[in-house]
Amino acid sequence: MHHLTMTQMAISYQPMQILESTKLLHDLILSPSEYDRHFERYSSGLIFRIGYAKRVETGSEPYVRRILEVVHTVERVGSPGAYIVDTLPSLNYLPKFLAPWKTEGEKLHDREIDLFRKLLTDVKKDMDQGKEALPCFARTFWENEQEYGLSVDEAAYVIGTLFEAGSGTTAAAMMSFCLAMCLYPEWQSEGQQEVDRVCGDRIPDFDDIPNLAMCRAIIKEVARWHPVTAGGLNDLRWH
Repeated sequence: MHHLTMTQMAISYQPMQILESTKLLHDLILSPSEYDRHFERYSSGLIFRIGYAKRVETGSEPYVRRILEVVHTVERVGSPGAYIVDTLPSLNYLPKFLAPWKTEGEKLHDREIDLFRKLLTDVKKDMDQGKEALPCFARTFWENEQEYGLSVDEAAYVIGTLFEAGSGTTAAAMMSFCLAMCLYPEWQSEGQQEVDRVCGDRIPDFDDIPNLAMCRAIIKEVARWHPVTAGGLNDLRWH
């Protein structure tokens, strides 16, 4: 995973980020009231491109809904107290027929690995058939399979859990940005003025980042910000 996310590799994924960001802006202009769905589609689309070179047009594609179901399930079962065994760990010694959480865990695992494995092997099939293999984590794994020394299932989980870790958190951060801008619209205005000054009528690009100090500060503050934080974005000038 370190090799796939190191700086040089991350730079190669920038064109995908630009494509997904452009589509997100297009969708927000057409139906701004559905911003939460657009954020979910964006985060899913970005990680599917980076992970498997798959395009997500609407967010309703079967493989997208399936993997989002996996993400929501992980959030549910991973919550403290989801099962009585979380409170009474000694119950974990019970046989499976007396421990329904063990049966459910096996079923969820089988469903999860089947999906992750299929997404990974679909990329291998495309490569074997001579189809254009766009840069993605799955392609990198298959091209360096011997070097990595991972089984197919291990690699499937490495890439699949990337989605679990990145999709929900990315969409949530964007929702936090909307909340912060609603509460502190003056900072949205300052950020917009900076974008207009630096970029004019075009969409910001990665090359503009050094010149967008205020936007960087707003984004960093949103990542740190919480509704109950004293001062909130009003303290932004000091960051």
